[in-house]
Amino acid sequence: MDEYNLSEILKASSDATRRSILTTLVQQGPTRVTELAGRYDISLNSVSKHIKVLEAAGLVTRKTLGRVHLIEANLAPLNAVEKWFANLKSIWALQLEALDEILKKESTMTELSLNVSRQINAPIEAVFNAWLNPEMMAKFMTPGEGMTVEDAKADPVVGGVFSLNMIAGKNKLPHGGEYKVIKPHSTIVFSWDSPVSVDGTLVTLNFTPKDGGTFVALNHVKFVDEETRDNHKGGWTKILDSLNSALA
Repeated sequence: MDEYNLSEILKASSDATRRSILTTLVQQGPTRVTELAGRYDISLNSVSKHIKVLEAAGLVTRKTLGRVHLIEANLAPLNAVEKWFANLKSIWALQLEALDEILKKESTMTELSLNVSRQINAPIEAVFNAWLNPEMMAKFMTPGEGMTVEDAKADPVVGGVFSLNMIAGKNKLPHGGEYKVIKPHSTIVFSWDSPVSVDGTLVTLNFTPKDGGTFVALNHVKFVDEETRDNHKGGWTKILDSLNSALA
């Protein structure tokens, strides 16, 4: 059935009186037009017009026996409507499944996190300030062997941003974020934007004086998958090692 016929069926069934006429015909079978008209507080002419709309949609048929016109319900065209709604429900179900997968993935990303720590052989003030100083960041923010950093910048205030380009061979990998918490000399929290990060990624650094140096505990939350998380764990471990060397 084409779109025009489907539209005619939906148009015909959109009126309460026409729906009532069709229900009556299904319940009691073929019925005279005059008898149908007697059921409604409208004129015979108005009832006839409603029947013509139903006829145009194929929902009723007319039989003429002499001067008697019998109107009979024909529900076969409703199969097309049921098929259309079934297709809609199938599409909707697929959309819900896709949404469910997205929500599951989002939940998994939220749950994925890592923790790394390192004893840094330097005073807590120096270790804390290194994460806010672009010149120092350029020296230790190197998560892989042979990597370097250029164009390091930082605005070390809450709401300020930092940026740096990590260079790996011929590849330039832009990284950056926004400082969310700066609590001297104990805590720094910043967002983490990289080519593989997702929205809502946060890194928390906690600094504690220990054995004449500083114990740094790093927590990174939200990853797209476990492989990305594990790669970052190795990268942050390398960064903390580089930080220790840079402050030696």
